[in-house]
Amino acid sequence: MCGRYTLTKKEHDTLADRFEAKLAGQLTERAKEEKEKGHEPPGTGRFNVAPTQEVLTVIRDKDDADRELRLLRWGLLPVWAKDLKAGYKMINAKAETILQKRTYKPLVGKGHHRCLILADGFYEWMKAEDPKQPRQPVRFTVDGGEPFAFAGLWTRSKIEEEWIESCTLITTQPNDVVRRVHDRMPVILREEDYGLWLDPGPEKRELRLGLLGPYPAAEMDCYPVSTIVNSPQRQGAELIKPLHTSAV
Repeated sequence: MCGRYTLTKKEHDTLADRFEAKLAGQLTERAKEEKEKGHEPPGTGRFNVAPTQEVLTVIRDKDDADRELRLLRWGLLPVWAKDLKAGYKMINAKAETILQKRTYKPLVGKGHHRCLILADGFYEWMKAEDPKQPRQPVRFTVDGGEPFAFAGLWTRSKIEEEWIESCTLITTQPNDVVRRVHDRMPVILREEDYGLWLDPGPEKRELRLGLLGPYPAAEMDCYPVSTIVNSPQRQGAELIKPLHTSAV
């Protein structure tokens, strides 16, 4: 399971360039509103992204012509969902069973419903040797902390007369770095595979499914952080500061 991550970068334009995406109209309007309030651009500068929050993603635009930087709600709301509670159970989708679930299978087969979920780190919690002690949060990064993309799925559904766009993050077996802490890890895509994952064509299904494995351990790092990250309400750079301990 992956239930918390980071996207500490603050510039939409920089992220759009990195992921070769244009800014959605929805995003530019929200960014303007937040700037007038003195806030960071929506979806950025986040040190503790949690389920049900808006997250920054890259999807195909409605014409499948371009990549588009867009905000989605984390926690998939399938078309049959009656309320927002359904999203709490669908923050993650297992790669091994993704084609067996009626919620996910149709989305995997449609390019417009596959997405990149942008991040620059994620958290997992290590069990303490003493069961009476709290779990130790650990932050994982890729390529020294550079932005990367999780593989995700998204959809649009109408909940209580309101259209909501939501997503789920795909998880897989852990690599040797993550295995020391947790038995699952998010699917992290290589930069050269972004196009394949977002490709609208149906003919490369097996190649796309082949992307849903663990990321190379040699390209990842991890370090323990303070338990203040346990609260999803907490934000700030102190959350990603390394904790001097031998816990990992």
